[in-house]
Amino acid sequence: MGHLTMVRVLDAGFGVLATGTGAYVFRLWTLPAIEGTADSVLIAVLGALILLLVGGLGLACLLAALRLGRGRGRMLQTFLACSLLLTFPIGTIFAVYALWVCWAHPDVRRHLAPRETVPEPVAEPGLLKVAAIS
Repeated sequence: MGHLTMVRVLDAGFGVLATGTGAYVFRLWTLPAIEGTADSVLIAVLGALILLLVGGLGLACLLAALRLGRGRGRMLQTFLACSLLLTFPIGTIFAVYALWVCWAHPDVRRHLAPRETVPEPVAEPGLLKVAAIS
């Protein structure tokens, strides 16, 4: 499951980067207005909105990284990948890769499938005869 591990690592990286960026913008734009040293209220409001949007996206990426490891989180990862499709070029490349891993890669599909709907592997009759002889 190397591809799933790679998506989890990239999710964690994007999550830390986005959360840190949101917090940094909040510190630069909003905190001076709260302390009374900045004049523009509009910049303070924009800083708070950026923290909510970008920081929230970062926390969702971190949550997706945790849930994918437990066999859940396919829908959250799909939502995040669709939102990252617009961030050309790095986000688009990651989003297409994450969608491929979550929906097209056979091993990951089995790992992320609900437990009661996992089909049993079908063995070829020749393999059963060899196993029975041994």
